[in-house]
Amino acid sequence: MFKPFRELLIMEKRTITYLLLFIGGTLSLFLSFYHDQWNVVEPEYYRLWERTYERVVIARLAKSQQDGIFSNAGLLGLAEAEESWNFDPDRQYEIYLKGEQVNGYRAYRSHPGFQGFVFSLIDGNTNFSPLLNIEIYRAIVSLNSAVVISLLATGMAMEFGWLPGILILAFSSISEWMILPGGNTYWNLWSFYLPFLAGIFFLEEEAKKNTHTASKMYFAIFAAILIKILFSGFEMITTTLIMATVPFVYYAILNKWGWVFWERMTHLGIVLSLATVSGLLVLSIQIAINDGNFTSSIDYISKTLERRAFGDPDDYKGSKAESLQTNDLSVIVTYLNINAFNSQDPSRIWQRPYWEIIVFFAVCTILFIARHRTLMLAGKIRKGIALIVATWYSLAAPLSWYVIFTATSYDHPFLFPMAWQMPFVLLGFALCGYVFQDLFKTKNIRNTFLPSQSSQTDSPLPQHQ
Repeated sequence: MFKPFRELLIMEKRTITYLLLFIGGTLSLFLSFYHDQWNVVEPEYYRLWERTYERVVIARLAKSQQDGIFSNAGLLGLAEAEESWNFDPDRQYEIYLKGEQVNGYRAYRSHPGFQGFVFSLIDGNTNFSPLLNIEIYRAIVSLNSAVVISLLATGMAMEFGWLPGILILAFSSISEWMILPGGNTYWNLWSFYLPFLAGIFFLEEEAKKNTHTASKMYFAIFAAILIKILFSGFEMITTTLIMATVPFVYYAILNKWGWVFWERMTHLGIVLSLATVSGLLVLSIQIAINDGNFTSSIDYISKTLERRAFGDPDDYKGSKAESLQTNDLSVIVTYLNINAFNSQDPSRIWQRPYWEIIVFFAVCTILFIARHRTLMLAGKIRKGIALIVATWYSLAAPLSWYVIFTATSYDHPFLFPMAWQMPFVLLGFALCGYVFQDLFKTKNIRNTFLPSQSSQTDSPLPQHQ
């Protein structure tokens, strides 16, 4: 008679511990993302990286102070740089902090820059000093990024055990390529993971409740992609789009979707395409308002695609021609050899390039398969199989950017290592944590790896409502 009460207590204890993991993870990541509390990144490099990419946001704040938040269609940009890009970020800060006159403004037309709208709105409705406002904006972005990554880690802990979640949090706290964009007001790291989390949330809910509301899920993913574009532009857009499909691959294997998988991927592809086109339309309108005609929008977007991905090298000179001539494999090799934790100090004993981390993931995968090859054939460890397939499938997300946008990847090896974490490396550490837990389990293997109640049925998903 006390069994239901005992189960309720256990459930409440688990809820509290997961909540503590989320809160602790959020705090730890916030401290990492907000000015690198643990000193992972070399201080001078951190300052240079932060100011170089935030300069267009700071200039936008100065422009909004003087001419309003809708001036130049709200686009980010640079002050005093109408003729050419000024790469002295300190001057942008000086203009904003001292309230100087903005003499000339060069709009950055590759990014909708909605953080400029939001921060300028806060700027105009507070009496804080400009310096304090900058810290507030960085704190907001850092907290958003910390919450999103901590939600992912907590979800992994609930699904696969504590170690996968802890490893995700640990890596995110000490990796340069999470810390640098994590609190940066230009990059808004949190926005890249929103579509991925939206898919996980709705697919997990339907697995638990045995219901499927396609309209809500697809609308949430559409909104998440659009938010990503508005707040972080089209940077690593192919990575984000493929990342949004990863939860569908996992749950398709876990819950034996069958033909439903292809139906859903088709619907998802349409939604992702519509969201991307909607983002392009917003940016096109902004460019048209800034330049005075829609022809300028079409011309700028097409030339940007050519310059970053599909252009003819003969039409360009110097480094740009060189970047368009480079081959995909050489770019991938470059990114495989970049250090995952600190790129500026290779003497640190815990420093490792990405290729070594990927080999480590492969070893864990082989170890799990070898240990459970009989059960895998029988489908008794479906959760493990689903995690393995989803993890290695997610490798397509970063590779898509390196292969499709080879030229811009070649030009910016100090930027796009962050694509490895979207979400391949994070899932890889979750997979390794899952394998390590398995090695030390003492229970009967067949009982340990039976799918959860939500995934034990062989029937397809319920009909769409």
